[in-house]
Amino acid sequence: MPFFDDSGPRPEQERSPIWRSFAMVKDQLERLILVNLLWALQTIPLWAALAFDQIPFWLRVAMSLYTTIALAPATAALFAVVADLSDDVPVDRDLLWNHFKAQVKPGFLKLLPLLSLFYWIGLLATYAAGQGWLLVDVSARLVFLLLLVFSPYWGPLLVYEPKLQAWGILYRSARRFWKRPGQTLGMGLACLFALALGIVSVAGFMLIVPVLIALFQVQLYRSGKTDRNSGLPVSKG
Repeated sequence: MPFFDDSGPRPEQERSPIWRSFAMVKDQLERLILVNLLWALQTIPLWAALAFDQIPFWLRVAMSLYTTIALAPATAALFAVVADLSDDVPVDRDLLWNHFKAQVKPGFLKLLPLLSLFYWIGLLATYAAGQGWLLVDVSARLVFLLLLVFSPYWGPLLVYEPKLQAWGILYRSARRFWKRPGQTLGMGLACLFALALGIVSVAGFMLIVPVLIALFQVQLYRSGKTDRNSGLPVSKG
């Protein structure tokens, strides 16, 4: 019946980024699962290299390198596809392939340097702790936490503001956090909770968790960038 078809939460009716994301999952579950599977497939070589010691060492290194290299453009493409889904753009094979091709360069030149900051800052904190350098250790941990709370904006900024370089994305994300600290921290906790569920449940990670986190972050960005006249989220471009 039409009445039942139209009932339930709709993405355009939800003001909260979190509930809008869940409404989108309900509304476009099959497409989101497909997108998530395509992204998650890039992680399988790494999981296999970590899980199976009998695989030759050189092959395990090659598999780990593949995942490390592939995830940067794949994650950038994931955010681009989720941004299109947020604008009700139909997803097909050509769209997925075009987004991947378009995001290879930004993924490597912008997103990968930002994500690698977590590794380098964590390495610095570990080394400083081992050397007994308290000030350096505490400073590095503080920077790590700041990067963590800024990071929900990196993917959306990469897609919606493509002229920004890596440091421009970092600066803009810091400004957005400063303007909306409460909502940003709340969304960050939601992302961490979803990530924890994905770690506990392999099926959840493969089917929906990464794309759900991307949805959270895209909707957070869109909720802060509204049209002054209508109050509605502005589409990318």
